[in-house]
Amino acid sequence: MYSSKENVNILTALLVAHGVRHVVVCPGSRNAPLVHNFYVCPELQCYPVTDERSAGFFALGISQATNTAVAVCVTSGTALLNVSPAVAEASFQHRPLVVISADRPQAWIGQLDGQTMPQDNAFGVFVGKCVCLPEVSDDESRWHCNRLVNEALLSMKKKGGIPVHINVPISEPLFDFSTPSLPVERKIEMALPSCHIDEIAIKPLLDARRPIIVIGQLKRCEHLSEVVSELKKRFVVLHEPLSVDGGATWFDSMFDDIAGNDAYAPDFILYIGDTVVSKLLKRYLRTLSCTNTCMVSEDGDVHDVTMHMNTMLISSAEDVLTAISEHKGNNTDAEFHARWNGEINRCRSQFLPISSENIHEEAVRLFEQEIDKRSEKCYVHYANSTSVRYGCIYATHYIYVNRGVNGIEGSLSTAAGYSVAVNEKTFIVTGDLSFFYDANALWNKNLKNNLRIILLNNGCGGIFSKLKGLENSPSRDDCVAASHNTSAKGLCMAYGVEYLAASSREELSACLTMLFDKETNSPMLLEVG
Repeated sequence: MYSSKENVNILTALLVAHGVRHVVVCPGSRNAPLVHNFYVCPELQCYPVTDERSAGFFALGISQATNTAVAVCVTSGTALLNVSPAVAEASFQHRPLVVISADRPQAWIGQLDGQTMPQDNAFGVFVGKCVCLPEVSDDESRWHCNRLVNEALLSMKKKGGIPVHINVPISEPLFDFSTPSLPVERKIEMALPSCHIDEIAIKPLLDARRPIIVIGQLKRCEHLSEVVSELKKRFVVLHEPLSVDGGATWFDSMFDDIAGNDAYAPDFILYIGDTVVSKLLKRYLRTLSCTNTCMVSEDGDVHDVTMHMNTMLISSAEDVLTAISEHKGNNTDAEFHARWNGEINRCRSQFLPISSENIHEEAVRLFEQEIDKRSEKCYVHYANSTSVRYGCIYATHYIYVNRGVNGIEGSLSTAAGYSVAVNEKTFIVTGDLSFFYDANALWNKNLKNNLRIILLNNGCGGIFSKLKGLENSPSRDDCVAASHNTSAKGLCMAYGVEYLAASSREELSACLTMLFDKETNSPMLLEVG
């Protein structure tokens, strides 16, 4: 039996019709009709999560793992605002989250009633569409409700994927579950335009003598990794593990040798994808002000990363890179290509085989070595700040990271969401501030034993020690870097997470083996410090 609220039933039916299969639900009374419907609907899988901020990132992780739209449902009031960080991150990652908020009847907004606030357009520019469903009272309001839900769910398919917000006012009584079945609803279809990249669009790259292809963060795609691997044989391709498999082809240690050196200067730049982690790579690209630059933009927005773009190509990364790979001819200077590859290999040999005196960097190096030695499939997430910078050095495979807005919140929740949607081990490497800030990710009954956490705990935000000039401020340690003496051991005990600790290279090696091999009934955490 379903809710007696027709707008709730129309929404449920259309979520199923548009292919949504996963819904993260948060507690509350106003959204109980929605949660009830999602729970009893056989086509939907529900994941109860209490903390709304964690729930939003948990939904993002499921979307990353399944490459599908995922819904997150919250009650009225400030519960909605707690989902904002995940919505912003999903927007930049081109992930189709459907945020569903229950609301009080519109007549009571602004009338000092409990848990009421203006919920329409709460996410501003971070959603592709916000609709407020009418409470159905006649045929016209039913048509209106159907149309609005269709509009929202179609909008999330634009721009390569974007979050949408569906606000659902629900009047009392709330708990009448007497409708025997969902209605058969009109589903509006949308045909997305096909994009064919012809030789004219990529001719400037093919004609260039010293071209460079720069690839920013992309959604994981095994086919694309294979394409880029072949392109590297013909072109200089700069990327980090946020883009494709194969390991980084840009290391910050290259900057001093390459910046200002005409022998490495390109005559054409093709920039594809979203953000790159390295500030020095962006700085280098911005020094090449006389170089023709084409930016590939899937969402059609201008992203002038290099500050001197003069052409924009609206297409997906996969379409463009595949088109380039299909045209075998190019004019690349062989010496230019070899010079860049030589520098990349030189830097790689400096990092990968050599131990680090920093226990946290060494933990990442040994962890990535362990992955390379094993044939078993796994997935790896990194938190922002220092953690992902280590990952960019040592990872030879694709890594997941919430790099859309670069926030430290939500990395653990995202990895947790990812882990429930797959059977393979899912690792998350995180710093201490990011971990403790998102500790409610472990307060989650959905977690499986395939979630493995590596916590790099140095008692502060480690990246702040690398910011030149900040050491002169007496506020750095306590206020900026947020120094602390907190351990994860107690949290693991409280949440039923198996706990390991390592403070030396020998302990690290033994604990990493356990992290990979030990069979447990719960998630496992290794604290390095």
